[in-house]
Amino acid sequence: MSASPLDLDRATMQRLGHQVADIVAEHLATIRDEPVIATVPRNELNKSLMAAPPSDPSEFDSIVATLRESVFPYHAREPHPGFLAYVSSCPTFPAILGDWLATGYNFFAGVWPVAAGPNEIEMVVLEWIRSWAGLPDGASGLLTSGGSAANMTAVVAARHRAVEAGAEISKLTVYTTAQAHSSVVRAAWVAGIRRENVRAVAMDQLFRMQPESLTESIRTDRANGLTPFLVVASAGTTNTGSVDPIEAVSHVCREESLWLHIDAAYAGFAVLTEEGRRMLGRLDLADSITLDPHKWLFVPFECGCLMLRDPSKLSDAFRIMPEYLRDVEAGEEEVNFADRGVQLTRYSRALKIWISVNYFGTRTIAGEIQNAMERARLLESLVAEADDFESLCPAQFGIFCFRARPASTAVRELDDLNERINARVVAGGRFLISSTRLDGKFSLRMCTLGFRTTNDDIHALFDTIVEALAVEQSMTTA
Repeated sequence: MSASPLDLDRATMQRLGHQVADIVAEHLATIRDEPVIATVPRNELNKSLMAAPPSDPSEFDSIVATLRESVFPYHAREPHPGFLAYVSSCPTFPAILGDWLATGYNFFAGVWPVAAGPNEIEMVVLEWIRSWAGLPDGASGLLTSGGSAANMTAVVAARHRAVEAGAEISKLTVYTTAQAHSSVVRAAWVAGIRRENVRAVAMDQLFRMQPESLTESIRTDRANGLTPFLVVASAGTTNTGSVDPIEAVSHVCREESLWLHIDAAYAGFAVLTEEGRRMLGRLDLADSITLDPHKWLFVPFECGCLMLRDPSKLSDAFRIMPEYLRDVEAGEEEVNFADRGVQLTRYSRALKIWISVNYFGTRTIAGEIQNAMERARLLESLVAEADDFESLCPAQFGIFCFRARPASTAVRELDDLNERINARVVAGGRFLISSTRLDGKFSLRMCTLGFRTTNDDIHALFDTIVEALAVEQSMTTA
């Protein structure tokens, strides 16, 4: 019997696989020499990539050549030491191999009977995360595509509990802050919560939720016939790294019988460090927590995590058992992850975490998280020592927000000045930083999470920013 033309022989698979491994290894080994970001208009890429699908085979070398010329150069290199803009993903190479293995085996991780081994790995990883977060025995959850999916899943589970208790969806209200991740508000919308019923609770000067304002908002809504059901607190906001006062917010939730969800998407894994545990506070008080292994656990996209104090709340909201799945129903001590979220078909995200953590150990990973936090404080110290700059929020979890504020520049002109500085730094190609607004002020924002960035890079970044300011001032006085 002849083999299918789609079924490659071992030697061919090995040759192609080695070629791909060499490409990735070369990219990561030389990434410091590449620009941190490069882009091109779509109409230019259309010329080289937009074509009808070929009816005949193409040589793999030709396919790779097209990628090298028209795809690989044009992207932001998140593992780059100069990628200091957004909350990045900087995966270890063993984690990349774990992703490759999971894809190569094509594990179907939706139900237990057809992927017992891979799903047990996910249970192990979830148990690790449970213990790191300090959640009680029995807490569990599932791995998701990212923090957005985890937040969405938590909101739906909380909504289901409220509706099962007799609440009307049209009256449900959610409480968070203006610094919460955008996925929190979007999750509420998608879950059917009226947009006007998503509350932005007042914050203090460090952009943290004010518990007394939360209580006032909840009680006002109750008096107006609405049904408060969910508070989403942040443990490491995207803008500033701020942590809401978890214990005080938890007390309000207990008093008012509300579900407390904590979004700790990137900063949550700082719990592996002594400093991070102190800064994050009582994560164990949450009903549910979002964390993203593809951020500070150093694994590739896509990999988020949702943990619940009581994982049965997930199956209450999501479990469905059609006739065609009766043969793969989980046993008493087994878990069908499809019962805990929206995906039936899902691949094994756990393998890359399990391999990387086993390869390096938590002590090494924690050390790199600690180094990142110290790099942010290094930039903070450089800003504090410079006459023409000011901090807009203390360095927290690798994030620092600041701006140029030379005495010779009028306050009304500072936003435009800093916006030009940001553009000039990024245009240089060595560093990618971002911007935000805090209390209406345009802020330069650096986020250093990747393990390739060094203290020398932070000094070079600040020198680049100082030079950009000097150029802008010289142009103004010319």
